[in-house]
Amino acid sequence: MKVYMATDMEGASGICQELMTFADQARYEEGRRALTRDVNAAIRGARAAGADEIVVSDGHGACGGYNFIFEELEAGAKFLFGTPRGGAGTAAEGADVAFCIAYHGMAGAYPAVLDHTQSSRAIVEIRLNDRVVGELGLTGAVLGDLGVPVGLVTGDDTTCAEAREFFGENIVTAEVKQALSRTAAICLAPADARELIERSAREAVERVEDLEPFVVEPPVTLRVQYLRTEQAERWRSREDAEMVDGRTVEIECESAIHAFNVYAGYA
Repeated sequence: MKVYMATDMEGASGICQELMTFADQARYEEGRRALTRDVNAAIRGARAAGADEIVVSDGHGACGGYNFIFEELEAGAKFLFGTPRGGAGTAAEGADVAFCIAYHGMAGAYPAVLDHTQSSRAIVEIRLNDRVVGELGLTGAVLGDLGVPVGLVTGDDTTCAEAREFFGENIVTAEVKQALSRTAAICLAPADARELIERSAREAVERVEDLEPFVVEPPVTLRVQYLRTEQAERWRSREDAEMVDGRTVEIECESAIHAFNVYAGYA
């Protein structure tokens, strides 16, 4: 049983400030510790349910994809750090189930903690085939192309509701905090949050037969709307890209993986 864990940071236990998620901010080390301990809980749960191969991707953008506290990581897993990574989905190939640990709601989701899609400073909206997606939807679509279902999502209650909307009611969710606004939440105590994540990870592995991959049918139209016109500048010279307006680009892609790689600059 192979488990692939995609991770972010904003949805980690106790986090509700950007001070904890940006590397140049005062509380970033607290955020790293919270994320690392959530990841460790998920590893323990997956192993307890019989997972014999676990690959964990450090997916938060700070520090070039190196946010976990390495010396504190749980034994029994392998960890993907750094960028560039050569394209989406490689580490997830062959997985039986995927987890999305410490994820957040898409841009505009209210009252999701630290809601955004890819960049809170640049992106207004991303669509795949005219469906608005956040990072959960993008991750799930890439995994779906590989035939890998998302079995567990951890984060706030708004994010967990988003996960059920995309991936169905069979998905296991661990609501480690109740969002009150973008920068406020009622958080579980650390020990309670990690116990919930560990228990939920175990359940997700045990229920893998009930899960279905999230598939975006090809061809896939990628549409990205930026906050400002200059942020869309890199697309204007691409012959395969259509500028819908000064800050919105649309491009036809072969698949969800291709769409993600086009957005990320790998294709």
